[in-house]
Formats: sequence, structure tokens, C-alpha cells
Amino acid sequence: MRSAERMMRVFRIINITFVLGSTAVILVLISLFTPLFSQTVVYLFTLLPLPKVSGMAMTSPPTAYVVLGGGLTNDNNNQIILNNYSLNRARTAASAYHDLPLPIVLSGAEAPWLGQWLIEHGIDGLISENASMNTCENARFTAKRIPLYHVYLITDSYHMARARRQFALNGINSTPLNAPLPVNRDWMKPAQNLSHSRRAVYEVAAYLRDVIRPQVDCRQARDVTSQQLLTPRGNATKTTDE
Repeated sequence: MRSAERMMRVFRIINITFVLGSTAVILVLISLFTPLFSQTVVYLFTLLPLPKVSGMAMTSPPTAYVVLGGGLTNDNNNQIILNNYSLNRARTAASAYHDLPLPIVLSGAEAPWLGQWLIEHGIDGLISENASMNTCENARFTAKRIPLYHVYLITDSYHMARARRQFALNGINSTPLNAPLPVNRDWMKPAQNLSHSRRAVYEVAAYLRDVIRPQVDCRQARDVTSQQLLTPRGNATKTTDE
């Protein structure tokens, strides 16, 4: 009898575990189509610790804005232009600059187009780093391009945690300025919420990759010359947000 009772307990535990697990999976799948999933991920990102930086980086105020490129696209005439990710980051930089004028550092292949947009909107004091191809290189090459201890970092809220970590690894403290994504969260628009959820899942995976197994395609600062950092890649191809 005792053996039968033990077996019944085991089956009961297995059954409860299965029900709870299945319910959790269903709730997570449902949340992907609501703002809850992506909002939770963004909140958890804000709780992640950053690598330590120097005391000067911690105590000095921000001395520049750093804008990370979010990709390029083509217009109806097949001309290369900023995609909506990059455009929103440029707008965020412009708004912040008008409130507090500081030098603006543009990082990535998108830098020439970001710079053109900002100049057209009456903003100067631009410093470009044109060589980086990913977030890791954004941080390394920005640190090589200009001495910085503390910056206002401009990217979107999903990308921010990964970007801040990379900049801290290169000795730069950052205060986040989140640029909006092209599509808003909306309880009545599940497709838009799903696009946010996909973005959140991608960034979780990318963050874990950077921590567990750093990407091998991130060049060292010594691998590029100062001239390469200054040289725009005029024939850049269409890219997507990294």
C-alpha cells in the first residue's frame, strides 16, 4: 500500500507540474501579443548591473551625446536614407541638444546620414565615428575616437542595456536617453505588440550572447586606424537595426 501511495503522490506531483508549466507557457504566449511582455523585459534590463568604470567616469557629468546608428534603408528613388530606428535616435539627439548643447558623437555606418539630418536641423558640433559595424565596435571605436568618461547614450530602450554594458567595458559611463521605436505598444493592436516582443526576445538573446560568449566579429580598437574612423563609407548598403 505504501508503494502505491508513493506512486500516487509522484503522479500527482507530475500532473500538477504539467498543469502549472502548461499554464505558464500559455500565459507567456498570450503576453507576447500584449504590452506586458516587452514592458517587463525593458524593466528587467534596467535592473542589470553594469561593469565597473573608473571613479572619474562615475563622478564626472556627461560631456557629450553618443548616438548609435539603427540602420539604413532606401527611399522610393533607391537613395540611401535613415531608417525609422535611426531617424528616431536623431530626433532624440536633436531634442536633447536644444535643451542642453553638448558635442554629439555619431557612431556607426549611419553616421554620415545622421550627421546630414542633424545639420539640416540646425545642429553642429558633430563628431563622427564611421567604422563600427555592431554594438561592441560602437563602444570600442567611440572610445578610440574621442576621450570620454561619461556620456548621454542614445538608442532605444531594448538596445540600451547591451549598449551601456559595452560602453562600460570600454571605460565610459552612460546616462540613457531612450529613443522611441517606430511602432508604439497598444493593447488594441496585438501585431504591434508582437513586434515589440520580438525585439525584446532578440535583445535578451543578444545580451546573453555578449555575456556568455562575446561575439568574434568585434574588432579591437587597434584593428582600425584613426583615418578609418573618420572616413564615411559612401557606398554603404542597406542595414537593419542591430
